Amino acid sequence: MTLRSDVAGRLTDVPAEIDAWALALTKELEERGENLNNGSPADSDSRFAYERMGAAGIIGLGWPAQLGGRDMDPIDVVKLEERLGYHWLPLCGYLLSVKTIGNSILRFGTEDLISRFIPDAAAGRVMFCQGFSEPEAGSDLAALRTKADKYDDRWVVNGKKIWTSSAEIADWMYLAVRTDQSLPRHKGLSVMLLDMRAPGVDVDVHETLGGGTFGEVHLSNVEVDADNVLGEVNGGWKVLMGSLDFERVTSEKVGVALWILDQLDGIAEQHHRRSLLALRGELEACRRLGHEATRLIAEGERVSRVSSTCKLSISLAMQKAAALSVDILGPAALVDRGPAARAAGRLAAFNRASASMTLAGGSSDIQRKVIAQQGLGLPR
Repeated sequence: MTLRSDVAGRLTDVPAEIDAWALALTKELEERGENLNNGSPADSDSRFAYERMGAAGIIGLGWPAQLGGRDMDPIDVVKLEERLGYHWLPLCGYLLSVKTIGNSILRFGTEDLISRFIPDAAAGRVMFCQGFSEPEAGSDLAALRTKADKYDDRWVVNGKKIWTSSAEIADWMYLAVRTDQSLPRHKGLSVMLLDMRAPGVDVDVHETLGGGTFGEVHLSNVEVDADNVLGEVNGGWKVLMGSLDFERVTSEKVGVALWILDQLDGIAEQHHRRSLLALRGELEACRRLGHEATRLIAEGERVSRVSSTCKLSISLAMQKAAALSVDILGPAALVDRGPAARAAGRLAAFNRASASMTLAGGSSDIQRKVIAQQGLGLPR
């Protein structure tokens, strides 16, 4: 699969069948009445779309063929994700289940966990959500309080998670818990896979400003099999940091931002042309950063500084795209329904969602801290 951009930064030479498939799925989702006008694909979700992706063989393209993947080059996978973002498909469940959690299971999981979860995820039969954030922890992941106590061959989990995308439709949670209260906070953490249908799991769903949802998950004496721990017990910090490296390569957001610019390109006045071209240049830089991070991950290199640069750069670029849409369209960029709405209200949803883009998935300050300490070697 090849994917190139011309001088203006548009995506070209995308296999016709990918575009045709994405457009057909978009139409099918609209006919089902599913809302596609969320602030970005990462904000929207659809179990139906996820299952369709699995049936089409689009999930886990870079995974081994014997596990349901296609052994595709990792760079081609992120190029495909960029194009799926351009078509504004609901990708939250895919991004969590495949890019972040599926890849983490392949890297840190036992053969048993890999064989149990990866083929079903590739087929679109298993979807994950991610249980990291907590009400009292903020951006400080090591401050989490959800705890797991060991009883014979199982763990019993109690706590609360928030900002949990896909929680209401996921089968399993990729859960960060504290398994030893006596150890320093970075050393007493573990990662485990929790069945979202188990007794004691309760999910409250909240709407977001951009039109999507997130889950508030209450865990009360939820039992988790001891074999469902990913990596070493109390060694979860290494697993968590590896997972975040996968998560922060957000190539699909490059596609979203390019779609926004394409909507603006035909209506912008001459004095806005330079801003549009400059932002396309930034997006090309974001794309190349994503490719570099993906290459380093595939080679087993440490990638936190590069993946944090990816996350920081695309978050800022998307906010610039939102601001530019208002500069060009004025109040019409904020109208989400009726004849004055642009792109069926999608631009308005994008603008509402843009406020959180430098917060969700790790704030910009966190990304700058990682870049400074791990990339530049600066002191804490």
